[in-house]
Amino acid sequence: MSALAKKERLELRVSSESKANIEAAAQISCISVSQFIAESALERAENIINEHRRIQLTEDAWQKVAQALDNPPAPNQRFRRAVERMSEDDVWKWDN
Repeated sequence: MSALAKKERLELRVSSESKANIEAAAQISCISVSQFIAESALERAENIINEHRRIQLTEDAWQKVAQALDNPPAPNQRFRRAVERMSEDDVWKWDN
């Protein structure tokens, strides 16, 4: 975590099992439970925010995506060959 002053407080309730797992993980990581929770939550928050930013589209781009979904182009010869190869390939078959 950064060296910024820590002024805010978060509180949460967890099950006994969750608490024990968090404490064990913090101990293995050689950090406090508070630091473990803060770092873990911050990492998850940053991942979610970054993923959200990565998939945002402008209005114009979204309209193009929606148009393509509503009116997909007709399959061309290259697409048909790919589908044929995929249908023939044993990798795609499930053994149940």
